[in-house]
Amino acid sequence: MLMKCLRLKFFLLLLILSLFVFCLNILKYSDIERISKSYGENGSAVYLNDPEDIEVNEILYQKTGMYVLVSEKISVNRSIPDTRPTICHTLKYSKNLPSVSIIIIFHNEVLSMIKRTLHSIWNRTPNVMIHEIILVNDASTEQETYKPLRNYVASYFGDKIKIKELKQRSGLIVARLEGARIATGEVLIFLDSHIEVNENWLPPLISPIKENKKIATVPVIDDFSSKTFEYFKMPPTRGAFDWTFTFKELPIDDEDTIEPFQVPVMLGCAFAIDRSFFLNDLRGYDEQLEVWNGENYELSFKLHLCADGLLKVPCSRIGHTFREINPTRVTNHDYVARNFKRIAEVWLDEFKDVLYSRDPKRYETVDAGDLSKQKSLRKQLKCKPFVYFLANIAKDLVERYPPFYQVPVFASGVLKSLSSGDNFCLVADQQHEASLRLSKCDNNLIEPKKFQHFSLTFFKQIEQSGSDLCIDSFNMRLLDCHYEGGNQYWKFDYKSKMLINKGKFCLSANVEMKTVTKEICNEFDRNQKWMFGYFNHTAMNDWQNINGFRNFINFNSSQF
Repeated sequence: MLMKCLRLKFFLLLLILSLFVFCLNILKYSDIERISKSYGENGSAVYLNDPEDIEVNEILYQKTGMYVLVSEKISVNRSIPDTRPTICHTLKYSKNLPSVSIIIIFHNEVLSMIKRTLHSIWNRTPNVMIHEIILVNDASTEQETYKPLRNYVASYFGDKIKIKELKQRSGLIVARLEGARIATGEVLIFLDSHIEVNENWLPPLISPIKENKKIATVPVIDDFSSKTFEYFKMPPTRGAFDWTFTFKELPIDDEDTIEPFQVPVMLGCAFAIDRSFFLNDLRGYDEQLEVWNGENYELSFKLHLCADGLLKVPCSRIGHTFREINPTRVTNHDYVARNFKRIAEVWLDEFKDVLYSRDPKRYETVDAGDLSKQKSLRKQLKCKPFVYFLANIAKDLVERYPPFYQVPVFASGVLKSLSSGDNFCLVADQQHEASLRLSKCDNNLIEPKKFQHFSLTFFKQIEQSGSDLCIDSFNMRLLDCHYEGGNQYWKFDYKSKMLINKGKFCLSANVEMKTVTKEICNEFDRNQKWMFGYFNHTAMNDWQNINGFRNFINFNSSQF
């Protein structure tokens, strides 16, 4: 009887263990992640409470651009929210996708951040798809970064991760090329060292390349804070630029789309491209570009003008942290201006002068270096002219950032109320969310003090001069200019002298209370009458085609 009881207990124990192992096997990593309750799990924010930790953290922040102690509290295997559109969860991909070499370069990166980057890739990528991960150490100077990393990588990831040490600082562009040249996977994936890939990010990213090797793909970039590490879902947008070559984002018509769509330029922190196409056809990056910045524009222009384009893939998402400061890029040499000038001279054709016009002194003294190799490549690849890019790939870039050689002024100076004989003008402190009010007008109506100096821009925004702050009709405040119209759209009818917002509301003055409001437009209400210190009648009458830029682009686009 005793033996039967023991056998039964043993059998039940074995059954329980078997069920436990079975559950572990069918439980996806993403399910295990959601069970975790440690610091930063599910992409939640982490804060420090100890005053000494807070003080040390601030010191390290100035050194690294990241809250290091917060990063160290968070597990390298932490969970993040699955931010893909729901339908992406059900999509199936080919089992015969190309092999992948993932290239990550770093210079004095926070060690816990590199580890979290690697673990996120390892945990959320089918292992069979990773041919190799190549870490390129761009001559880091911090011992604690690169010496322990080699042992850590060997212990946790085996021989799938290789580390290449550069003997001298080369910058992101050259370091990525060094990694690409030793890679043996069919597709190269370049990632920053401060990212966290999301669920099932890889198959949708490389599937389009299986169909067409002459494209590159980029994921939707989510954001996580460099201070709290809170993970934020971001909407899919289209990368672009203004004419200072500052990276901008353009909206898409359908934020819920799951189909890959064309984007003008990549951000550059994460993209995939066929190895042979990148190195042999496009010849990689321009190796004379220095350190960082501009390489994303150069490669994007090559893809659109010399190949089959650049696609963003909504079902592939990667979190990336944007440092507010980055001490490793501090230098007295303006390498960014040199990079931009090289790109402009090779790719922008006549539009290079638009870039130079934004900061003439900066570009006059910059030597772009020998451009013969890059110009020869463009000719050899039979690339299209840059106007093709503006007319066919980035039409709304032209709408939002018109290529003026000289930015026209439509109206500027004071914005004076004509509601009474008193001399009152609009005024606001030069800061975000500053309230609008009325005060006595400056003596100089055309070039008043900055608090009273406003400009009516091409985008039909009223911008406080010398800032990127615009009059927003919601609560009548200055807010960051967003170029989306809406509450920041103002049409000045110079015949009626009314400032019209969204078709039926007008800016109205209350001189007695020294306030401004938004009221239903009434052409007989003198409180709604305004005058700028300077008014450009010629520009106003030719608003949509100022300087003939639209005629030029429309004419040239008809050739393609």
